[in-house]
Amino acid sequence: MVSFALTDADRAILNEAKAQADLASRHAREFEHDEDRMLPHAFPEAEGRPDTRAMLAALESETSGAKIVTALLYLEDWRGGVPLREARYSLGNTALRIAGTPEQYERWRDRTIAIGLTESIGGSDPASTRTTATWDAASGEWVIEGEKIFITYAESCDAVLVLARLVHPERRGLSAFMVEKGTPGLSVGRQFRKMGIRFEDTAPLAFSACRVPAFNHIEGDLKSMLRSFSESRPVVAAYALGVTRAALDFTWERLSQIGITPDYEKGPTETTAAADRLMSLEAEWEATWVVVLQAKWIEQNEGPGKIESSMAKAMGGGLARRVTQTCIDVLGVCGLSDVYPVEKAFRDARIFDIYEGTGEVQRLIIARENLGYSPKELN
Repeated sequence: MVSFALTDADRAILNEAKAQADLASRHAREFEHDEDRMLPHAFPEAEGRPDTRAMLAALESETSGAKIVTALLYLEDWRGGVPLREARYSLGNTALRIAGTPEQYERWRDRTIAIGLTESIGGSDPASTRTTATWDAASGEWVIEGEKIFITYAESCDAVLVLARLVHPERRGLSAFMVEKGTPGLSVGRQFRKMGIRFEDTAPLAFSACRVPAFNHIEGDLKSMLRSFSESRPVVAAYALGVTRAALDFTWERLSQIGITPDYEKGPTETTAAADRLMSLEAEWEATWVVVLQAKWIEQNEGPGKIESSMAKAMGGGLARRVTQTCIDVLGVCGLSDVYPVEKAFRDARIFDIYEGTGEVQRLIIARENLGYSPKELN
């Protein structure tokens, strides 16, 4: 039987995460005008506080499961605007675990691995990849040439898992390669100047005669590797829930100062228009929270669910835009002022409907799966 009731251990971990998010929130504005500054591994306030991921590892048997609680921890991280401790784990780590050999995973498992998919010409379409990996039989190495853009952890990662088109006498198609930082021919560009999430390390990568040994070729099935998105998309939705929760909480707090509080037993004709709009969004927030947990429960028990993952991502991205826009509408000048957190939440929220597959892409995935169409038949 599926149950989304949290255990006592879940609540203990998440309450600590919530307290840490409150501490981290005082640093949220520090990166707004200094995007070249990297997040520290931990802010000073983390000293003496337990690592919530370590708490989860110690109490896992008493929780709802590591995948579910980890998603909820990311929700709390983003409630504070920045994480108190940086999570040294990226989408590339998940892709390596899925597609790499045991020897490859053992070698790089403790590294922070960025994933290099997006190119300026292709956006969300891997089939348009132009980066190449040419086999050099004389040296037994692959030579990578090309560029990737909008790479999260580009500067702070230890290695990048890069998607490239094979140039080989006997092989064709796309494959992945692990390129470690410091490899000659790999260079990191300047940090992108972004509308939101300005604290997040996002930069382009360039590969010029970048040589990697044969061992670095991740030869696992590409479709399996891309399945990592089915694991990460509900987490992106959890990020969105964290940002929207912070915006909703602040807006309710401001409204309470003039006597407007939520009353879920009253109909729309018995409450203010502002409260009614926010209560409708609270219901959407709860629905998205349940879909995130459902996606992670399925992943935990049966493996990643493609439709459920895309549903969570599409719902989270759309919700983040609607909630933060409505909070600004309700708060007026207070919503636009950089003295308060809502305008930052509004800017941060826009990314959740874009990265790791846009909302449009998620709806296409859901439609194809439900209708039985291939990508060529429905695109």
